[in-house]
Amino acid sequence: MGWLTELAQRQRVPLAISLLVIFPILTYYLSTTLFFRKINRKGSKKAPPTVPYWIPGVYHAVGLISRPSTYFATYVNEYGNHGPCIVKAGRLSYTIVRDSNHVQRILDAMGQLTTNFERAEVYDKVLGTPKPTIECYRRHATKSEESDQINIAHFDLPQRYLTGPALHLLADKYIAIFRHNMSNKMFQIDSWTQIEDLWSFFQIEITRATTEMLFGSTLLKQYPKVSQDFWKLEANTEHFLPGLPRFTVSSVYDVRDRLLEGLKKWLQATHGGTDFAKIDEDDPVWDENKGSKFIQERDGIFSEMPSFNYKSRAAEILNVMQSSNSTTMPSTFWCVVEVLRNPDLAKYLKSEIARYYNPESGTYNIDAITRIPIIESIDAEIGRLRMATRTIRTNEGDSLELDDSWAIPKGTSVIMFSHDLGLNTEQWAKARPQTVARPLEEFWAERFLVSDKTSSTRQSKRHRDCISTGTFSLEGLASLNIPFGGGPSSLPTRSLAKAVEAATLAVLLTEFEVQLCEPDYVDHIVPCIREVAYGTVKPLDKIAIRLRKRRPGEKLK
Repeated sequence: MGWLTELAQRQRVPLAISLLVIFPILTYYLSTTLFFRKINRKGSKKAPPTVPYWIPGVYHAVGLISRPSTYFATYVNEYGNHGPCIVKAGRLSYTIVRDSNHVQRILDAMGQLTTNFERAEVYDKVLGTPKPTIECYRRHATKSEESDQINIAHFDLPQRYLTGPALHLLADKYIAIFRHNMSNKMFQIDSWTQIEDLWSFFQIEITRATTEMLFGSTLLKQYPKVSQDFWKLEANTEHFLPGLPRFTVSSVYDVRDRLLEGLKKWLQATHGGTDFAKIDEDDPVWDENKGSKFIQERDGIFSEMPSFNYKSRAAEILNVMQSSNSTTMPSTFWCVVEVLRNPDLAKYLKSEIARYYNPESGTYNIDAITRIPIIESIDAEIGRLRMATRTIRTNEGDSLELDDSWAIPKGTSVIMFSHDLGLNTEQWAKARPQTVARPLEEFWAERFLVSDKTSSTRQSKRHRDCISTGTFSLEGLASLNIPFGGGPSSLPTRSLAKAVEAATLAVLLTEFEVQLCEPDYVDHIVPCIREVAYGTVKPLDKIAIRLRKRRPGEKLK
């Protein structure tokens, strides 16, 4: 019998190898069968099926940990047309939602599907908030005085100070700072100056201007490299997915800790104790050193809460920097680039903006400029095509019905991708047929305009191309265009980005002559828009512009 034992030992390794190969194949076959069986099964209130996987228990963990944005894009392209489906990594699961009606159902259920899980994960793993504060965020779903104060800081104050008249005052401050910083670049009137890399230029200049607008001048004086460090952090966290292990963002720890330390020192030096909160109703909205009243009141709330120390408050400041820059700078960059690519559009916008510009005082009516229909349409089109964001909501209530067939169980997280929705030709054509008169993969400034038969078409005397006029409208499209997350809570971030876009464009078009150095080259360096589900849409190579200052009193044509 010894020969049988010897034979068994010899076959053990090949058998193990065979099992390692065959078992995943069988698992994938079985999970694929179950996926399509559940998709095709008749019934109501079904939980979405899990997309096919190779290893039970592990599911899609390896792909998600390596690069979640690319992995999600793969599954959206392969399985997304079948309905909502689940991608899992161990106990972590995300339901991918692609139908605009389902998206609207989720956005309308704000009280039930919340951002609490995502927020706690971001503060913990990205922003490095201390544990006592993280527990405070995790308890946020429970009704308490603590949670009420967090709601005021995170939702009420942004609505008060980053929308409406208060935002217009901040935009005026942004213009003054941006203009001053641009004047320090020694741009000439009679000769052109070339900026070799507009992306890097805007990363510094727009970030410095928005930072000083919100936090005052002292922060930049105490921490001169705050803009550079911020974008290093962003570059390493743009593909972050809540719920994945901490080591997936471990590369950001050094720069993040440097940011937190710099912001902490600024808070201690400028706003010791609870001084930040001591603001009278008669105080100005903006203070030269302390910054905006929004930041003062927001930090004042946290300074009164026992769970928040200086590091926690610094993490909150860093969170504001993220919300005010991570989407604002890229959207402004693409707004400027797309306008300059079309000389007729640039000329038309210059004439429209000039109506709201007082050259004697150097002031703009930003409120009126942001409401110019073509400006609103460009902003929406930039969000649709040049922003790739994810929106996450977690169901903290009972099962939520998406329609007659599908439901989101309690405790489940859903994820929606702005690019995926913004490029869905079938749903856009159904919502408003005229929006797909040009392919969704192409930038079209007038996509969100509804033709006004009483208005005349503006046309350049030198060019045959024309710019259509009309009324800006998002009717029927709100759930297909969610670059800032959708719903009322996204309004302050979107309003701030829109104001910065309009202000930057206004200064460049009216106070400078500005041109793309190689406009035709831009087509070749726009990144593929379907390779990742979310992340910063950055050009594949440098985009150069040249500019020169206009003469004082020069008439804008």
